[in-house]
Amino acid sequence: MRLHHRYLLLALLLAGFAVAPLLAPGYFLEAHDAPHSLFFLVEFDQAIRDGALVPRWGPDHALGYGYPTFVFYSPLAYYLAEGFHLAGAGITDAVKATYAVGLALSAAGMFLLAGALAGPAAGLVAAVVYAFAPYRFVDMYVRSALAESFALALYPWVLWAFWRLAAAPSRRRVTGAALAYGALLLTHNVTAFLFTPLLGAFALFALWRHGRLRRGRAWASLAAAGALAVALAAFSLIPSLTERRYIAQDQWTRDNYNLSEHFVYLGQLLSPFWGYGYAVPGPDDDMSLQIGLVPLGLGLAGVLLARRDRRTAPAARLFGVAALAYAFLMLSVSGPVWKAAPLLSLAQFPWRLLGVVTLSLALLAGLGARYAGAGRASTAVVLCLLAVAAGLPYAQPQHTPPSTRAEQPVGVIDFELEHTDMRGMTAWAEHMPADSPKVAAYLAGEPLPLAESDVAGAEMQSLRAGGHVQTVLVRLPTAGSVRFHTYYYPGWTATVDGQPVSIRPEGELGVISLDVPAGEHQVSIRFGNTPLRTASNWITLAAVVALFFLALPPGWDHITRYLYANKR
Repeated sequence: MRLHHRYLLLALLLAGFAVAPLLAPGYFLEAHDAPHSLFFLVEFDQAIRDGALVPRWGPDHALGYGYPTFVFYSPLAYYLAEGFHLAGAGITDAVKATYAVGLALSAAGMFLLAGALAGPAAGLVAAVVYAFAPYRFVDMYVRSALAESFALALYPWVLWAFWRLAAAPSRRRVTGAALAYGALLLTHNVTAFLFTPLLGAFALFALWRHGRLRRGRAWASLAAAGALAVALAAFSLIPSLTERRYIAQDQWTRDNYNLSEHFVYLGQLLSPFWGYGYAVPGPDDDMSLQIGLVPLGLGLAGVLLARRDRRTAPAARLFGVAALAYAFLMLSVSGPVWKAAPLLSLAQFPWRLLGVVTLSLALLAGLGARYAGAGRASTAVVLCLLAVAAGLPYAQPQHTPPSTRAEQPVGVIDFELEHTDMRGMTAWAEHMPADSPKVAAYLAGEPLPLAESDVAGAEMQSLRAGGHVQTVLVRLPTAGSVRFHTYYYPGWTATVDGQPVSIRPEGELGVISLDVPAGEHQVSIRFGNTPLRTASNWITLAAVVALFFLALPPGWDHITRYLYANKR
């Protein structure tokens, strides 16, 4: 086995200690977003089983009125979790497996990136420091932020792919860079946008480092990779950016989600405090917002040591500046910067930038290790063990017993009954729902009442309560309107006995209403695409086709022409 492979294997083995708590039975349902991690997958699974290749609607949110959850929430981590679930894993185990894959990917990606910059010993140290940085455990075991945690795993892969592309532009490397960045955009769009300035700076650095700043082909390759990545993510990105006017977006950016209330105090970045509570206004947060003494110490040492090495000094300066810049943006003095870009309010928490700071310091630690030990295995292993020893005490989730209820649609209702501010609203809703006709049925485990009518003597029988399709059998003595207990939102369509009919929002909550003639009829509503979503899907499909042809080996077109000529 080559030394390079031995170091990579060691990095993965050590990272295994960080995910070992996931092997315990149960989950950690007291973590902030732990219920979300489960019931988001429940909602996602319902849509997939309803035939939606691109899930967008969460049928059980808002006390059963539904919500366009996956219009705005990037889906890639849940596609992976759904794969585990369809393969036979339970909801909880599928989510835990996704966390484990994410941490393994982060260690492997950081090893490749730091190894490309400074050799395999540097890659080993950087990978382990990144895997055991405190914020990684905050994301996994305190916040249980599945999508964001998986996004952090993709950071080093994106940088590594663009580094290789700048070094030697080729069609396949364009494909690799586009896939990596596209995957990040599809995993957690807010985190991806916050990371993109660093990616831009790193791409320029890579061009300079490889002597390609004046080569048009290199610039074109990087631009093509970025454009293809955005196109690849278009089916999710475009609706998430353009449909914000259809929801009450301010409910997710005010009060507990007001960005200005979540700036970090400098002392918090240095404090070893650990807690499982929430971030609150002021300095008395009950969760850790630390950088980590070992990542910080090794990162600072890396800046000082790497500057003595002409090979690593430029990279050390870049990531040193990046760490400082992103740390500055977490402090209240950076408020004017955030206000200058109103869209940044969707970030909600400036301390999300700890992920980029952690990435930068892990790389600096690897760069410093190269100089300190001249790449010797002994030095690298000692630094790795130091990182593990410092980080392992934080890899301690608050385990809770298994909960079958949390793996069912009623889990959403339990959560929203406890956290009343988490009931989403559309632009047609005048207020947040205080109750719904479905709540009692959810709690009793009975079939959901899907619709009602004001017509005297009307009878309703629920036939199908799917993720994207709902069907009722209606008997009306006279013609009248039928109201589904589902929010109106662009993309919903309706049929009566298979024939399309128009729908409208009605009432204080803006639920779906339609006119139905007298008699017995089968009435269905289906959530599908709008023209813009359809166009977005086509853009993504075009990007997939383009990437497929770019990934083909050189000379494939000659083979195709030869086969076609022989066929004739």
